[in-house]
Amino acid sequence: MGRRAKPVDLILIQGTKHLTKKEIEARQEAEAKLRPNDDKVRPPNWLDDVARKEFKRLVKELKEVGLVTNVDVNALALYCDAYSNYVKCSQIIEEEGLMVEYTNKAAETNKVPHPLLTKKKQLHEQMKSLAVEFGLTPSSRAKLALPKEEPKQPTPFEQEFGEV
Repeated sequence: MGRRAKPVDLILIQGTKHLTKKEIEARQEAEAKLRPNDDKVRPPNWLDDVARKEFKRLVKELKEVGLVTNVDVNALALYCDAYSNYVKCSQIIEEEGLMVEYTNKAAETNKVPHPLLTKKKQLHEQMKSLAVEFGLTPSSRAKLALPKEEPKQPTPFEQEFGEV
């Protein structure tokens, strides 16, 4: 399986400049053309109130930095749905406690960890993997932070002969 394609800006920042200036400009233009619109980023109808509120909060933040587009709606909605279910699990566990009584087939009653703790962990993992995609964690934001290089003035040699 091949490597994932990297945006040309990331390639330049990492210092792996295996592209000519012409190829870099062509890639930047192509990437700009492929960027979807962000004019229809609205929460889907199937989200509950908690998920819808989280969706709107995140869209407001992500639009400011240009990280959410129309094609990202479903992935973001899945994150928000997992968030809503995580909140519900947390509330139920808070009410019922971490340990619940369980009666087995032999009619013996034991204290066992709340069954929703497993579900809560699954939801946490789902949220974590989706959060990375949108830069919602500090480490994923650090990877997304692409400082722009200042265009340097060409030397007299480069002005005379171009890139050699």
